[in-house]
Amino acid sequence: MLSKTFSFNRGIMIQDLRSVGWVGIAYFLCLLFALPLQILMAYSRDGHYHHIFVRDSTSLFAISNAFQVFLLFLIPVLLSIFIFRYMQVKLSSDYMHSLPIKREAIYHLHVILGVLILLVPVLLTGIVLLILGSVMPLQELLSYQAIVEWVAWTSFFNIFVFIAGVFVALLTGMSVLQGALIYIMLLFPAGISILVLMNLQFSLYGLSADYYLNKNVERLIPFVRVNELTHTSLTMLEFIGYLLFIVFFYLCSLWMYRKRNVEAATQAIAFRPLQPIFKYGVTFCTMLVGGLYFGATTNDAPGWIVFGYVTASIIGYFLAVMILEKSWRVFTKWKGYAIYAVFIIIIGFFVQMDVIGFEKNIPNVDDVHEVYFADTVHFLDDDEGRYFDGYEREIRPSYFYQDESNIKNIHSFHEQLIADKPSIRANNEESRLVAFGYELKNGERLVRQYRIPAEQYESLYKPIVESQEYKRNQNPVLAVDDLSQLDRIALNVPQGGKRLVLTDPDEMNEFHQLLQSEIEEESYEESHEYRAPWAEVEYLWTNNKRIRSQWKKSYVQIEEWLDQKGLLDQARMTADDIAYAIVIKNDDHSSVYEYIHENNLDHTLESRDDALRINDAEQLEQMLRTTTWSSQGTYIVAFYYHQHMYPDFQTFPDDEVPDFIKEQF
Repeated sequence: MLSKTFSFNRGIMIQDLRSVGWVGIAYFLCLLFALPLQILMAYSRDGHYHHIFVRDSTSLFAISNAFQVFLLFLIPVLLSIFIFRYMQVKLSSDYMHSLPIKREAIYHLHVILGVLILLVPVLLTGIVLLILGSVMPLQELLSYQAIVEWVAWTSFFNIFVFIAGVFVALLTGMSVLQGALIYIMLLFPAGISILVLMNLQFSLYGLSADYYLNKNVERLIPFVRVNELTHTSLTMLEFIGYLLFIVFFYLCSLWMYRKRNVEAATQAIAFRPLQPIFKYGVTFCTMLVGGLYFGATTNDAPGWIVFGYVTASIIGYFLAVMILEKSWRVFTKWKGYAIYAVFIIIIGFFVQMDVIGFEKNIPNVDDVHEVYFADTVHFLDDDEGRYFDGYEREIRPSYFYQDESNIKNIHSFHEQLIADKPSIRANNEESRLVAFGYELKNGERLVRQYRIPAEQYESLYKPIVESQEYKRNQNPVLAVDDLSQLDRIALNVPQGGKRLVLTDPDEMNEFHQLLQSEIEEESYEESHEYRAPWAEVEYLWTNNKRIRSQWKKSYVQIEEWLDQKGLLDQARMTADDIAYAIVIKNDDHSSVYEYIHENNLDHTLESRDDALRINDAEQLEQMLRTTTWSSQGTYIVAFYYHQHMYPDFQTFPDDEVPDFIKEQF
């Protein structure tokens, strides 16, 4: 009996090798092309400069990285489909399970063979790399440790993806659906997190999906995590997590293999109790996608979001039923959708009612250690600005405030936004984001983000923006006191190619003092003016550290100082740099750049009947002092510089349009 069992086992192994062994051979050839061959090609190409290749590729995962990731998530998936293909065909399944072998033994045979087919090519490639390392002077790239690490992680993820594929193979009775479900399952943790958070943002006032999605959510996607192996190995926690999933998938697959009926072949979901999960899971996910799409394309219009939920969920529900029933005649099965709709309405009601008090939750001022205040949450966990050494630490902008008056002002601002929820939600005017982050004394953190009509809250912005702490945080130049190691200060004019470089220590010190004075005395209105700056200011130290600031048109002291030094013409565009200017009226009030493109203004502007040509030097100077690169404006101006044939399109803030232009139009 044992000899017969062994004979059957050997027969199954041989049959599997004949049917899927080519996958291992193809994988080995692909790995040879991706690594050893690429290294040889690069080494022969770079010759004596092979150290450049080593410098750019310090990990074997960095070589043909995209191709390696592609193989890692293609070969194991294909193998799991092919090796368990017999489970999806009734005759093959009947035959296999009629053999005098326990189901567990058949399952183990297929899994072990699949793992071997994946591991042997990796091990053989590792041996080839070791041989290359012994004859090529690439000690870091082809070190024993680097090769072993590559073999270990590649084998580990091959096993993970393959066992995940086996798990899905036993859930479904259709090979095509198996392939799709494997990738959906690998994307599901990150995908459902993104969908739920983005949709909750429509209902929970103040929720910042971006904040939670910044928490390395992409690392939940195995494709992304494997791609990061070029510079970051798995942490112990990540390794244990993936290992537990391998064990879970393996044991669940074994249990399903024992319990699965032969009749499940060709069924979309092999186990009837799991069919409702599939049906309502597809309905829920498509509903979230529909709501997110219509919310994003209609500026969060509630009516369209609900329309997206209803339409997409109906489509998703009947699509799932069609897959399960393998028929399009399913529209009489609407009762299941009605039950789902009632359940979702109840959940939506509780979310809208904010039963957990999320929207009104705001900490007491006395419990706050520091507060984050910005127009985005992206800098909340960005420690780069605080922990770089040398000047980098001092000169990077910071968005955290500890001054007691600022904490109170920001807290009051936040309270007002909570009180104004109905009017803010109903507002369709141009808006901007504002983010609050409270670091509490007990170590907890509370984060909120709102989209608000900023102009209505200028009185609340004003005391914060005009505070010295805010100015020092947002203007790194104010934190610079020692200029002894400063190499130069450069003023770069955005248009025209002008550039003034100050290298004299006395001149740099004078300019620095003036710039600091201008910023410290700047009002809220001046800090938010729409006029384009005269020049971008760059401080460069001898150790290549640098900071950037702006010479705004409101900084009159700097302009007077440059004029006294005879440097004004080098530092900004003047009327002498302009041949002429042409002004037209944007009657459509559309985006300036759309208007330029739609009317082909860069070629037809001068021939238009409604074009106003300006040649007077005083008028050109007045226009230079008021124009901006804003995308909105009633008047569009094109400056034609002596050095450039292509016009420089700008516009005027509505309250800064020169009178002589208004009179002409």
